[in-house]
Amino acid sequence: ISSPWTIQPFNKPKIASVNQATQWQMQEFNMYLLSECIQVEHAFGKLKGCFPSLKEMGCHKKVQEMYKVIKALLILHNIDFPKHILDFDPMDDAMPVDIAAGDIQFELVDINQEANIPLYEMDQWIKEEG
Repeated sequence: ISSPWTIQPFNKPKIASVNQATQWQMQEFNMYLLSECIQVEHAFGKLKGCFPSLKEMGCHKKVQEMYKVIKALLILHNIDFPKHILDFDPMDDAMPVDIAAGDIQFELVDINQEANIPLYEMDQWIKEEG
């Protein structure tokens, strides 16, 4: 799926149209991009496992809104114990649950403030700069 927020891998015709050294670089980039995509998909899969309502959210056009929702869910995920999460599957969580209470430190985060998104990730900049 292509969108202003995604980077696409180089396709086979594009790779075939360049010299061998550049082909190698493009293929290396494609492998790196694939590994990053897999990590992101796994992270969202874990969030969806903990928060089934996230599966029903659908697409959002407002990046700021999505940042706030995801940040709030990450905060909830980090402070709640798994046994309190509806339909929690312990196989989805790689974090150990036997952490001593004294080892946990909390930091207050204001999720209502503007997300600190770099200009080059904003809708208007992407539309203007391509």
